[in-house]
Amino acid sequence: MATSSDFSKIYKIHKYWARKPWRPINKLITTNSKERDIVVDLFVGSGVTALESISQNRNFIGYDLNPIAIFITENTITCDFNEDEFIDELGLIKGELEPLFNQLYAVVDKCVYCGKNLVIDHINIGPKFKGKESGVFYCYNCGKTKIKRELTNQEKDQLNIVYEIDKWVPENNFPLKFYKDRFSYKGVRKITDIFTNKNLYALSELLHCIKSNNLKYEKLFLLAFSNTLLHTSKLKSENVRPLGVNNYWIPDDYFEENVWMRYLDRVNLVIKSKKLLKSKIKKKIGDYKFFNQSSFNTGLEDESVDYIITDPPYGEAIQYSELSLVWNSWLGLNYDNREEVIINPVQDKGKKEFIKLLEMSLKEGRRILKNGKKFTICFHNKEFDIWQDVLSVFKRNGFKLININIESTVSNSYNINWSEFSPKSDLYLTFERGEYFGHTYNKQYSLESLLEDIINKSNIDDCPKIYDMLVSKLLIELYYNEYKINLDGLSIKKLNKIMGEIKSGNQC
Repeated sequence: MATSSDFSKIYKIHKYWARKPWRPINKLITTNSKERDIVVDLFVGSGVTALESISQNRNFIGYDLNPIAIFITENTITCDFNEDEFIDELGLIKGELEPLFNQLYAVVDKCVYCGKNLVIDHINIGPKFKGKESGVFYCYNCGKTKIKRELTNQEKDQLNIVYEIDKWVPENNFPLKFYKDRFSYKGVRKITDIFTNKNLYALSELLHCIKSNNLKYEKLFLLAFSNTLLHTSKLKSENVRPLGVNNYWIPDDYFEENVWMRYLDRVNLVIKSKKLLKSKIKKKIGDYKFFNQSSFNTGLEDESVDYIITDPPYGEAIQYSELSLVWNSWLGLNYDNREEVIINPVQDKGKKEFIKLLEMSLKEGRRILKNGKKFTICFHNKEFDIWQDVLSVFKRNGFKLININIESTVSNSYNINWSEFSPKSDLYLTFERGEYFGHTYNKQYSLESLLEDIINKSNIDDCPKIYDMLVSKLLIELYYNEYKINLDGLSIKKLNKIMGEIKSGNQC
């Protein structure tokens, strides 16, 4: 029997970035709207706001410029799923492809328990292993045997086999200029260059099978396929997860993973997600619509929306159009990034352009939101001066800051290795649409004075909590206090140092 603590697994149906935990999203939606209200997300991402809205019988409308985001969201929230029918269609795929994949990945070693041939789990073939290639081999039949050994001479010779690829594969190139380019110096030009010949062949056969059998659940099988791509590319090694550093990087110790085993694992994620979704959805759900476009012009009527909740891009932290290119290419989807809200010098978008583009979305949000209704934004950026700019956008567009929710993240919003000073919470700022009449004051303050006040009054010794309280107070001051504090050069590391000094040298 599934419990509410299991429901986060619904969203593991496909990788996506900066996915927010569902509980605070659900709470914000139920607090700021009522059943049958219209809820809008201007940057829908992986669909957490969508599912949590319709599960509470709200009508949802979502916008995203990234086609893979819409594809993931639509397939995450669909309740049209019969497990028996899905398994039957998986059986058709297995019947067509298992003989081929056994040829590609089987080895002569036998399982000591069931006597069946072992198959390749993965082979370490990056340049670091030249002449000393090794592999991990697994019993696909009973799952009881798993061994690691160096390849035999015959197996090493087989690495040179060139498979003829006669099914469709994406022919497009990576852009000549990539903001976070860590691969072109290795000769990578085309999307297909990040795959070995064998795995490219296997993926082409798998994709062809999915798309040529008129399957009822073709989109879900394609979702599992898309979620297989990065794991079966050269972006992965025993020590590196693909896109783990939020850019394309081919490590020298990359390996070639079994496409079929990885795909079946991704299919199982789909099945688990759908079974949990059935447990979560116990009552009537709301209607929903998605639009693969920017939110600069939603097409909705003035003051027709009851609640807006959105999680916009974090400046330059995650380059969505770049990082989604492999998925979109294999699914034949096109991402026109001209209206992408991002900081990306290659696109001639700096901080000024980012704020301008973000304001275009937020201004549209104000137009469609009913007067007196709420607008919640989750914005978590390590550059404090950007917060000041974002708050100014809301002030210019007639919003009143009424609440700040601080929620723990499932994991860091940024790469876990970003720094030991990385914040551990998400901030949800809720505004009310109206006319901002400048309910302000002018009182001199400093970060030190805010921190001293918190530390002296709260009696809290937990530095992450102190940090959260400081950010809340700072945001309120930035919004309502006309006194301008200089945030240039302020970093979390510097803030941590100030806290330590105030706490008599006890570093946080």
